[in-house]
This record gives sequence, structure tokens and C-alpha cells, in this order.
Amino acid sequence: MYWKKWPDLARAALLAAVSSCLFTGASPAQTTNVPAAVAPASSHFRKFKALDADNKTVLINRAGLITLLLGTSEDSQDAARAAGKAMYPLRGRPDFQLIVVVDLRDSIATWAPSIVTARMRANLDQEAIALKPYFLKNGNKTDPRKSSYVIPDFSGTICPQLGWTQGSDDLRGILFGIDGREIQRWDKIEDMTKLQTDVRSAIQALIDADLAKATAAAKIHGTKVLQPSAQHPPLLPLAQVPNPD
Repeated sequence: MYWKKWPDLARAALLAAVSSCLFTGASPAQTTNVPAAVAPASSHFRKFKALDADNKTVLINRAGLITLLLGTSEDSQDAARAAGKAMYPLRGRPDFQLIVVVDLRDSIATWAPSIVTARMRANLDQEAIALKPYFLKNGNKTDPRKSSYVIPDFSGTICPQLGWTQGSDDLRGILFGIDGREIQRWDKIEDMTKLQTDVRSAIQALIDADLAKATAAAKIHGTKVLQPSAQHPPLLPLAQVPNPD
């Protein structure tokens, strides 16, 4: 981007505002999948930690959760917003989390990181209001803001660890399983409906496994009533993917 040549704080502030508005718009979609079987296999479980916009250390692939990690940049923010909205029905579940990494390497935003992170926090505050109904529908009465994570990568401390050694104009993503290991990777996310389906399928597998255990236990104890799982409750209906503005 040619305007990077002029160090203008006003432009940096504008970019900060744009970079942080990850979930307030809409975008079209199509997904390039890398099946789990193709993902690099490793017997060593690697944990990825990073500092988020709230200056808190976040364990990205925390065991016990299905984690969708989105990797966005200045050029893929519309897609990031659409992906964030597509995940709304899953937010607040006890077995799911969404984390966004914003790749700001070689960006004008590196000149004013405090402005960037301040705007990110402000937009997360606003988004928490929109998320509250979904949290409640998923039986979660906590403040959505406390589990909203956006990680700005100004110097390349986290993106290369995730396999994103080079910047990209496309929205990227990684899905981590409940054991914290990568189960799916996307180099270009465009189809938000397909993204919904893939993430929901991973969660549904946990629900089905819990149901199978409950059914087996019911047979052993001679009971007919199956209690829904508190850890893996039923999925809310699919959200309609927003149309482009």
C-alpha cells in the first residue's frame, strides 16, 4: 500500500479503527479446506500462547474446547466480520471459543499500536452487547466480553508459529480439536455457510459421543430418561450468513 510511505498519525488512527472492527459488518463467502487427514501430524502437543488486545495472555488451543482461530489482515476484514457473525450461535457454549489474530506486520498500524489496541477493545465492548442473547440461549449468563479474544500481531510473534509465515490478503483459519490439536486448516475462507457446517460438525461429534455414553449408561442402570450434557449441549439453529452490503 503506497500510503505507508507517509507516517501520518491520523491515517494510523483510521487504520486502527478499521482493523479492530472485526465483527460489525458482513461479507460474502467460499472455503478452501485442508482435511484433517492432510494436516501435519505430530505426536508432540504444542501450545500456542499470545498477548491479546486486553494485554492478557491467551492459550489459543486450550484443551477441552473446540477452537476456531481466524487469521485476518487489513485486506480481509470484511470476510472476518462475516465469519465472526456466522459463529454467533456457537458463542457462549462451554465447548467452543473463537479467537481472532490480526496480522499487522508491515502495516502502518505498527506506528501507533496503542491506538490500534484501544480501538479493538472498544469494538469488543460493543460486540459483547450483540453476543449477550446468544450466550443466554446457550445457557451462559457470564459477560461475553470476558471471553472475546482478538490478538494483534505487530511484529510476527504469533503468525509464523501458526504456519502463517507470509502475510495474506485472504481470511485464513485453523480449527483445533478438544485435545488442542489442529484438525482442519483453511488458506482462504470465502464460504461462511461451509465454515459454519465444518465447525458445527466438530462440535456435533462431541455431542454425539456424549449421547452415546449416556445411552449406554441408561441401559446399564435401566433408566429411560437421558439428561442433556452440560458440557456439550444441543446446538442452536444455524444463523443466516449476512449478505454483502
